[in-house]
Amino acid sequence: MSILGWCGCIYVFYRTYEQWRLNDKKLKMIHRLPFYTACSDFLIDTNFFVNVIHTAIYAEVWGQPMCNIICILHWLFLLINLSLYGVIAVTTYLRICHEKYFYRGKYDYKIWVIIITAAIIFQLININNHGPRKYWCNGRSGQRVSFTLLFVIITSILIIICYCYFMTLYTIKLQNSNSINNIINNNHNFDSKNEEIKIMNRLRISEIEKKAAWKIISYILLFILQWLPVQINIATRWTTIRETWTYILGALVTFGGIGNAIIYICNEGWYSRKYEIEAETTNLQVTNNFNINIEDGK
Repeated sequence: MSILGWCGCIYVFYRTYEQWRLNDKKLKMIHRLPFYTACSDFLIDTNFFVNVIHTAIYAEVWGQPMCNIICILHWLFLLINLSLYGVIAVTTYLRICHEKYFYRGKYDYKIWVIIITAAIIFQLININNHGPRKYWCNGRSGQRVSFTLLFVIITSILIIICYCYFMTLYTIKLQNSNSINNIINNNHNFDSKNEEIKIMNRLRISEIEKKAAWKIISYILLFILQWLPVQINIATRWTTIRETWTYILGALVTFGGIGNAIIYICNEGWYSRKYEIEAETTNLQVTNNFNINIEDGK
């Protein structure tokens, strides 16, 4: 799973570089989000590989203090990944639904400050729970605090991203409906040409809505596929079910790398393309001057 995750991350890294090169060394959020996700997934996969390779070779987990270091990094990278989903969802919601633009700073450093701060706060709460378990180093045996916290955080982030993205989609649809109504109200006498233009506008807006809906749903689906198995794994700890399949579910947290690559291909196709300024201007008008490309709302 770690190797598959690496392959997915490397593919997204390559496509991001190609897009960066095509667009004069600039990237829009539509391409930065998969890149950021790939970075966090790469860290998770690498740490997970180091975590389990010792068990695979020597049939025992790492000794101390290496085990504690791996465990700390394990939880840190998981929380960075979760926080990234949550922060991007909230900033998108505020930007589209409430027209509150959050200046992210150079290289989006403000977003990363929030993400890393949230991860560090969790680490401080969880500081006494690191240590070895049966197959890997991801929390001291016998304690349930870290996994209970993780369960609550995953559930909270899922609720947040579902609410934010569905409200974003609703706002996009509402604004596009208002645009159509304005066209109708401002044109009382339709000739055949105006009618044709009106139909074309409706088709174009409908296509934009479909693309926005797919991108929103695709990232929610990716989050569920990556983190729902972890939720089930945590639930089995509460019921003291520790069969082999429960550990396999825990390992599926590394699905994010390959899943992100699949979503990237579905959203952007197999080949990178340069985004023209004219295309952005059209989409800006459709979104009622939100100062954002419709596709940035993902």
